[in-house]
Amino acid sequence: MKNEDDTPAPRYAEKVVSLNLELANLAHGLRGAQLLAELLANHDMPGEAEERQAPRSIVAILVLVDGRLQQLRRVIQGEEDARHLWAPHNAISPEPLPGDADDVRLEPRSSPDTAGAHGTRRRAGRTARRKPQAKQAARKTAAGGAAEPPEREAGTSAPPASVAP
Repeated sequence: MKNEDDTPAPRYAEKVVSLNLELANLAHGLRGAQLLAELLANHDMPGEAEERQAPRSIVAILVLVDGRLQQLRRVIQGEEDARHLWAPHNAISPEPLPGDADDVRLEPRSSPDTAGAHGTRRRAGRTARRKPQAKQAARKTAAGGAAEPPEREAGTSAPPASVAP
């Protein structure tokens, strides 16, 4: 990888993401979809094949931008490591440089060896609430009785969560 002046670009061991660069890239994608939609609406596409392909292209761009925004949301909420969001278009140096003051830096939370352990905290919390209900149903089934739905706790108005076998 080289810079514009043919000097080697630095390769950083730590993958730090620039929120500013990531959002700018997503804005470029949305602008491209907007331009395609305008060309299509005004019947200004260069040919019939392009006119037939334009709606699929617009949808593809929007799906990619949506997926990237969802991933960005998970990183910001701490459900996913920023390492999974890193790409060359949003990479910045691990140490802040002059001019980085207005940017939000999304830094990895762990070493690459433990990257898979992130994102389970929230899911474990939701699952933990259902475990007693599932265990209770399993015990009744094992004892020969029909599995009855768990009773509602006092003061709750919502029906209990369904228990998957």
